Amino acid sequence: MTRARHRVGSVLLTILCLGAAANVRAEEKSLLWKISEGASSVYILGSIHYLRSENYPLKKAILDAFDTSKKLVLEIDLNATSGEAAQRLMLEKALFRDGTTLPENIGAETYQLAAERATQLGIDMRIFNPMKPWFAAINLIAIKLKALQLDPRRGVDQYLAGEAKRRGKPTSGLETMEFQIGLLDQLSKQNQEAILRETVTELDLLDRNIDEIVRSWVEGDALVLAKLLLAGMVEFPEIHQKVLVERNRRWLPEIEKSLEQASEALIVVGAAHLVGPDGIIEMLKTKGYSVEQK
Repeated sequence: MTRARHRVGSVLLTILCLGAAANVRAEEKSLLWKISEGASSVYILGSIHYLRSENYPLKKAILDAFDTSKKLVLEIDLNATSGEAAQRLMLEKALFRDGTTLPENIGAETYQLAAERATQLGIDMRIFNPMKPWFAAINLIAIKLKALQLDPRRGVDQYLAGEAKRRGKPTSGLETMEFQIGLLDQLSKQNQEAILRETVTELDLLDRNIDEIVRSWVEGDALVLAKLLLAGMVEFPEIHQKVLVERNRRWLPEIEKSLEQASEALIVVGAAHLVGPDGIIEMLKTKGYSVEQK
């Protein structure tokens, strides 16, 4: 696999968006871990935010973990935030309020590349002019994924949140939507342009890589997912630290609290947060917890 193919997903999917146990084939597992300390345990599941109907039903191990859990913990509590409120909050941060536009805030070459990509997707680039670079990038990714027949409503976190609501199972979030949006909005101007530039430069690679990413997730192949989702992050250290590593560190005490309280929770976060040396799974192993991939 070429380096360029490794990079796809590093920024593109993480913003929307280790090793397997010895002697066990990856396809026998899912991206689900049981974390235990004594008699207390919680489950942690890596989520893919865009899937197709053909990816359902989910694996039995995931459904069993959800059935037995007393609480569903998500990155943000999707059942406590209305779509209208989320959209309003997003627009408050995502649109320029200083009278400037996108072409005034990024290089001419980046804007031209974005315009060419928008045209290929059947979009008039001018609709992105009021948007900050990170928000334009997210919209281009969403349009591309829709063209590939991937649906955010089929995402694992959305599906499980819906099931929890239907069953009356309590839900909570590790952070707020305001915090998540702020992560991207507070990135430097240079890094916001870098996100947009990488998006428009490598968007076509999603045609090849998205199926490999989904397949690796279905098979629980954490090694391949780490390569696909994280390898390119070395070129974006600020984004890597703020979007992944620092959040993992903030979430760790909350996961430990769930264990201490014997909450029997299912915790669902983006897959990129679980894999790799700075992932939550390795952090938990380092702290001495029993960690078993299911």
